[in-house]
Amino acid sequence: MKKFRVNKGNSKIIILFLAALIALSPFAIDSYLSAMPLMATFFGVDINVVELTITLYFLGFAIGNFFGGPLSDAFGRKPIALTGITLYGLSALAIPFCSAIEGVLALRILQAFGGGFATVTANLFIRDWYHGEKVAKLITITTMIMMLAPLFAPVFGSAIIHYNGWQGVFFFLCIWAVILFTLFYMLIPESRDEKLITKNFNTRQLLEKYKVFLSDRKSVIMLMAISFPVSGLYIFITSSSFIYLEYFEVNQAHFPLIFGATILLNILLSLLNTYLLKFYKPKRLLRIGLYMQLLAGFLLFLSVQFESVSFWSVFVLIVFYVGSLGLVFGNGTALILNSNPEVSGSANATLGIFRFLLGFVSGTLIALFHSKDLVPIGVAMFTCSLIGNLFFFMSKKVKSKDMVLAIDTSK
Repeated sequence: MKKFRVNKGNSKIIILFLAALIALSPFAIDSYLSAMPLMATFFGVDINVVELTITLYFLGFAIGNFFGGPLSDAFGRKPIALTGITLYGLSALAIPFCSAIEGVLALRILQAFGGGFATVTANLFIRDWYHGEKVAKLITITTMIMMLAPLFAPVFGSAIIHYNGWQGVFFFLCIWAVILFTLFYMLIPESRDEKLITKNFNTRQLLEKYKVFLSDRKSVIMLMAISFPVSGLYIFITSSSFIYLEYFEVNQAHFPLIFGATILLNILLSLLNTYLLKFYKPKRLLRIGLYMQLLAGFLLFLSVQFESVSFWSVFVLIVFYVGSLGLVFGNGTALILNSNPEVSGSANATLGIFRFLLGFVSGTLIALFHSKDLVPIGVAMFTCSLIGNLFFFMSKKVKSKDMVLAIDTSK
C-alpha cells in the first residue's frame, strides 16, 4: 500500500493519526473512572487503592518517555511507536484476567510504559516534518483533539461497563491498540532523517542526550513552569471519582457528562490558541494561561476550606483550572522543542517524564493521605499552579541559548 507523503493536502489526516496515538493514555485513564467503586468492590479494597491504578500509570508513562524519546532519535520514530503500541495492547488484554489488585497494578505500569514509549514520538513526528510557529500550532491542535478523549472516554467506558463490566474497558483498549498499530504500520512514514538514524545506542548516549537538554538552564526552568500546572490536572483526574461519586454523591450515570464538561473549556481555549498564534507570541499566551490557572486554583483552595462547599463552586473552578491548560501546554512545549532541535527526542521525553512523575508523586500522596473532605485536593492543585507560576517568573530572568520560536532548517 502506498504511504502518505507529508504535504499540505494530507497533513490533517496525519495529525488525526498522531492525535489518536496521543489519546492512548487519556483513554487508558478516563474510560474506567466511573467503574472505580465497582473495581474496589470486586477486589475487596478501598477506593484509594484503586486510585493507585491511575497514579502508577503516570509512573510507567514517565519511564516509557525516558527511554522512548532518546531511542527514537537513534532508531527512528516509527519503530518506537509500534513497539509501545504493542506493549500497551498486550497489557490491556491481560488486565481483565487478574484475580488480585496487585496484578492490575503491575500490568498498569507495563501498559503505561508502552503508552509513554509510543506517544512520546507524536510531537517528534511534528517537529521532524514542520518548523517554527507551525510546531506550536500543530502541537496545540493534536493536544486539543486529544482532550476530546476525556469527553468520550467516560461515556464509552460507562456503556461498556454497563454491558461487559469493568473488564470490557480493557478489552476495548486492546482492540484500539490493534487498529492503531495496523494504521501506523501501513500508512505512516518514518519522519526522522535517515542520516540521523544511527541504530547505535548505549547507556552513556542515553544520559548524554538528556545532559545536553538539562544543561540549558532556561529550558529546565520552563519545563518546571509547565509541568507543575499539568500535574494539577493529574491530581484532579486521580481524585475525580472521589470528588463527584463519593463526596458529592453524583449519580454514576451523570459522571461521564460532568467529567466531559470539565474538559470543554480546555478544548475551546486550545482552538482559540491556534488562532491567537497568528497575532501573539507563544510565550505571551502561555503567561495568560498560567495566570488564569493560578486564580482558579487560589479560589478553589479557598472554597474547599468551608464544610458547606457547594458542588457548583468546585465544578466551575475546576473547569477554569483545567481549561487554562489549553493556553499552557502547547505553547510551553513548542518553546522548549524549538529551543533544543538537536535533541528534540530527549527534550520531548523530558517533558513527559517530569510532568508524569509529578502526577505520580502528587496523585499517590493524595491517594495515600486520603481524607473525607476536599481540602488536600484543593491545596495540592493550588500549590502546583503556584509553583508553576513562580518558575515562569524565574524564566524571564534567566538567559538561554534560544527561547524564541524561529524557523529552523537543521535536523
